[in-house]
Amino acid sequence: MKQVKHAAIGSVLGLLACAFSTQVLAQTNVQVSGMLDVYAGSIKRSGDAASTQVVNSGGLQTSWWGFKGTEELGNGMQAHFALTGFMRPDVGAMGRFGADTMFSRDANVGLSGSFGRVSLGRDLAPNFVPSLTFNPFGSSFQFSPLGLHTQTSSSRYRGQAWSATVSGDTAWSNEIMYVTPKLGGFTTSLFLQLGEQAGNSGKNNYGANTMYANGPLSFGAYFQSVKLGNPVDATVGPSQVFSFTPYNRVSGATYTLGASKNDTWFVGGAYDMQFIKLYGTLNYSTTNLLNAADAARYDLKSNTVQLGASMPVGQGSVLLSWARTNVKATGDFSAVLGGTDVKSSIVRNTVSLGYDYFFSKRTDVYGIVSYDKLSEQSSGVSAGVGIRQRF
Repeated sequence: MKQVKHAAIGSVLGLLACAFSTQVLAQTNVQVSGMLDVYAGSIKRSGDAASTQVVNSGGLQTSWWGFKGTEELGNGMQAHFALTGFMRPDVGAMGRFGADTMFSRDANVGLSGSFGRVSLGRDLAPNFVPSLTFNPFGSSFQFSPLGLHTQTSSSRYRGQAWSATVSGDTAWSNEIMYVTPKLGGFTTSLFLQLGEQAGNSGKNNYGANTMYANGPLSFGAYFQSVKLGNPVDATVGPSQVFSFTPYNRVSGATYTLGASKNDTWFVGGAYDMQFIKLYGTLNYSTTNLLNAADAARYDLKSNTVQLGASMPVGQGSVLLSWARTNVKATGDFSAVLGGTDVKSSIVRNTVSLGYDYFFSKRTDVYGIVSYDKLSEQSSGVSAGVGIRQRF
């Protein structure tokens, strides 16, 4: 009889444990996910002396992995966290580059509910979602003309590396981020990144973006003001976030303008006609110069126009994008460069054509060719064939 009683009690406890476990599982959700993107090809940007044969990571998207989770708190409120990092599967290394932090993609906690979403830690920068949404090559920084011009240091002129015209990375550390609920089709996000330097609160970065989608039409915009380097800035005082080098065409003499602050405005849109989707973006950036004397004598600005399209063909899409960037410094450079034959502006044109074929929702292969040309520099042609695998 005691055995039967003990068995009954054990069964009840087992059922209670199962019920409790089911309740916990229903309230808490943790996911492990990621994506690997590796391509093989030949890279030659405008101004490069020769082509480089490569097996690289991130042809269409930067490889990443990590953990994300949510917990139901009741009354429609959730707690959430994200710990995700970039990686380079071509060499088996963490990060986008050697000095990158482990969780440089996401490292944040927060709350969401009817009030919207708030997070603390490392999260998106204002530029990221609008830039990839209105660009047929998405978040590619190897073949997307928009990404190459605004977010990378690819290409060279007169020994000077091309500077990314949009500063501050695609994610910000030490950030407070707030996302509104969708209102009339609009979702707006506010961003504040703290410089964390005593007596130097002016190094804080801030920005905002807004996105809208209704049927075939979508558009968005962002503004950001950047003084702080990412993901780690050891500089005391204003950071040099952008530079440009006017030069004398005859003597070859150069004069570098370094910027202490970079402000960027962006608008973009897309229209999906089913048989083809059209994209367009406009970036406009202004800078405050690092040297006080330069700030009094010169102005440094840049603008980027991007047009693109994607067309469904078979089990994939044809991708096409063209971008043109004009970087211009105004002022009299004759005193610092000697003579009047001075080049104080530069134009870059890049066009990419590709095809992305999906075997499934998780696996696709792609091929891309890209043409790149800086004014007064030799042109470059790059090409790559790659594969993406999601998990």
